[in-house]
Amino acid sequence: METIEISGVLGLIALGSLTANFLVGLLIWTKSKIKLPNGLTFLALHKFTGYAAAITILIHIALIPLDPKSEFTWGDLLLPLWTVHQPFANAFGALSLYLISVVVITSYYKSKMKYSTWRTIHFTSYFAAIPLFLHSIITDPLLKDRPIDWIDAEKVFVELCAVVVLGLIIYRFVIKKNLAFT
Repeated sequence: METIEISGVLGLIALGSLTANFLVGLLIWTKSKIKLPNGLTFLALHKFTGYAAAITILIHIALIPLDPKSEFTWGDLLLPLWTVHQPFANAFGALSLYLISVVVITSYYKSKMKYSTWRTIHFTSYFAAIPLFLHSIITDPLLKDRPIDWIDAEKVFVELCAVVVLGLIIYRFVIKKNLAFT
C-alpha cells in the first residue's frame, strides 16, 4: 500500500471518529439515559473520539508530502490553494482542519474559559462539518484528479457519515428545539 493510500484510509478513520464524536456529543446534550459499560461516561467517550480524530487527521496530513507522487510540499498543507492536485478540495480540508483545531484547543482550556464562550466556540464544529464533507467527497484519494465515483465504497462511507451528521444537526437544532416548545 502506498503512503497516499494509507493517508486516505486514515482520513476515513478520522471521518468516522468525527461522526461518532457528533453522535456522542448529542447524547451528552440530550442527557441520554443509556448506560455505558465499566463506568465509561459519554464525556470520556466524547473526548476519546475527538482526540482520536484529531491525531488521525494530523497523521493523515503529515503522510501526504512523504509520498513523492503527491507533489505536495509541507507549505501546501497549510495553504493548499496552489497545490498541483485538487487545490479547492484540499482548501476545504484545510479549512475544516483550522476549524476543528479551534474546537480541540479551546476544549483543552475549557476550565479556564467562561462556559458561554467555550460553548459558542464549540459550535464551530457544526460549521467544520461542511468543508470536511466537501473535502472528503470531491477529493480523489489517489490524487489522480479522477471524477467523483459516487458509489465507490469509500465515497459511500463518506456519504453515510454526512447523512448521519446532517441528521444529528437537524435533530439538535430543529426537531429537539421544536419538541421543547410543544
